[in-house]
Amino acid sequence: MSPFKFLDAYDKEDQDRFFGREKETAQLYNAVFASNLTLLYGGSGTGKTSLVNCGLANKFYPSDWLPVFVRRESNINLSLPKAIEQYLERGRPSDFTEWPLPDQVQRLYLDHYRPVYLIFDQFEELFILGSQTEQQEFYRSIAQLLKAGLQAKIILIVREEWIAHLNEFEKVLPTLFDNRLRIEQMNDRNIARVISGMTRQADHPTIKIEDPQTTISQIISNLRDKHHRVDLTNLQVYMDRLYRTRQANTVSGQTIVFDPVLVEQVGRIDNVLGTFLEEQMTLLEDKLSEKGVKQVKGLPLEILYTLVTDNGTKQQMEPTGIQESLPRNRNLSYEQLTYCLEEFQRLRLLRRLE
Repeated sequence: MSPFKFLDAYDKEDQDRFFGREKETAQLYNAVFASNLTLLYGGSGTGKTSLVNCGLANKFYPSDWLPVFVRRESNINLSLPKAIEQYLERGRPSDFTEWPLPDQVQRLYLDHYRPVYLIFDQFEELFILGSQTEQQEFYRSIAQLLKAGLQAKIILIVREEWIAHLNEFEKVLPTLFDNRLRIEQMNDRNIARVISGMTRQADHPTIKIEDPQTTISQIISNLRDKHHRVDLTNLQVYMDRLYRTRQANTVSGQTIVFDPVLVEQVGRIDNVLGTFLEEQMTLLEDKLSEKGVKQVKGLPLEILYTLVTDNGTKQQMEPTGIQESLPRNRNLSYEQLTYCLEEFQRLRLLRRLE
């Protein structure tokens, strides 16, 4: 089993292997105390979620905060009260999800007597998938919560290319941009620290980097995209591929060695992602077959291609629209298609095609 995080964000238990973001962690910690609303933004692959899940989380004692992570799902105004409700301890009122947001948060605070942190991850989904009605209702709820002056703080995590879409939110909440923190791409020095730290903290069997300066420099070079940036998620995928490639030719229990020859063999991240995509499509075909889907060969890729425009960007489509766009011989139920889309989201495959 690979010791690397792969596609998962770092969480609180990963403190010993979370490297390179000490400065940003301190800045975020200060920001959340400066205001009850913090806007955290940056490019895709900069590790924003990990910064909150691991970096910020380990700045608090358990008694100092109660983090409630919220994703939009089908509607953010429905998923928010459901997320809060999961943390109630004194019974769940049958009409709780219909309460005003300030009342919900106050009830949660009184259950735990800890400041409530509402953390909205991938907040851009509200603009990508949400209607104007959904957005405006959410804006009003957040404004009411902040006006109530409760023991509650809000962190919005958003990709920076969607910042311009916050202008309507700012009209409802003029202080929206007053307390913001931008997460920059890591420089080479910090990426090298991350790579070294990841291998030192890897579980058994241990990993050794031979000729570290050359090997790490070569890894970073292979990770750069056309803009010369390094996506931290891609770094995890790449380290996992190095590990699996060398493990295949290493006796069980022996040290796994990363060296320039191995890095050259694995090649650029584009090739690694291509191999990764092929592997995941095969696994997904097997899962769909187990769910009773017939003629699964090539089906996941057909679904992905349905969501890609002629210029290579992702278009938003409802599941019913995807079903109509698939060839007639592809008999896929709504539930099976939804499962497939959820797997794409979990694996971030749709985002990789953007």
